[in-house]
Amino acid sequence: MDAHPTGPKENSVDLDALRADLEQVVRESEATIAALNAEEIDEDGDIVEDDAAEAADFTESDREDAMVDAAEARRAEALEALARMEAGSYGVCVDCGKEIPEARLQFRPEAARCVEDQERFEEAEA
Repeated sequence: MDAHPTGPKENSVDLDALRADLEQVVRESEATIAALNAEEIDEDGDIVEDDAAEAADFTESDREDAMVDAAEARRAEALEALARMEAGSYGVCVDCGKEIPEARLQFRPEAARCVEDQERFEEAEA
């Protein structure tokens, strides 16, 4: 009997459960994006009465924009993970090629990198 799995993570991770989790992330992200964009459309019609109100609206708008950006990024990560599943490369670090630990995939199913490479990636992005 072969001691190695026939493909990345086939024997140790429940891909169906992770696929369902990723699909849920996509749905929730899309709902968040739609709700925040709908709020923004409603607020655009408001009349700003003074500079303080305008500053508060600007701050709220910035916060909502950041939330939309975060939801869009999470959605993109989930879609990329689903594509890796289809390609048979899910569970393998996109940088070093090592298997991503099962615990990491269960905690963050959209993970594309092992912890070490993710830390390096985030440091380079900062």
